[in-house]
Amino acid sequence: MTVIRKRISREEGVAAVEFAIILPVLALILFGVIEFGRVWSQYQLFQGAAREGARCAAVASTSDCDPMTEVQNAAEPFTPEPPISISLVNGAPRPDGCEGTDRGQDIQVSWEQPLQIEIPFWKNTTVTSTIKAVFRCE
Repeated sequence: MTVIRKRISREEGVAAVEFAIILPVLALILFGVIEFGRVWSQYQLFQGAAREGARCAAVASTSDCDPMTEVQNAAEPFTPEPPISISLVNGAPRPDGCEGTDRGQDIQVSWEQPLQIEIPFWKNTTVTSTIKAVFRCE
């Protein structure tokens, strides 16, 4: 009888079993945090690219920069999802940027960008975010 009680009260291997149960949850949390950071970094890079394109579009009447090229260069190593819209805030399209008559109006660069969230052992998800920047025409 004492042999059975000793076997029942032993706790050898309990830590290994508990670790095996909690490991998948910890892995999901770890990979989720890393993936969220990667996607957030990509989002911030696209926001910066939109700002560069909008800045270039705002000064296009006095410079020779191309807003589309600025967006593409600033978004390296990623590629913005076309179409990229460059227009005055009132809706008039300005693919080459502001003209001399647009001084004082706001110009906007925007596009819809799908961002892939890929967490191991979990379903991959795509989040579509609107990337947008606004500058005043000079």
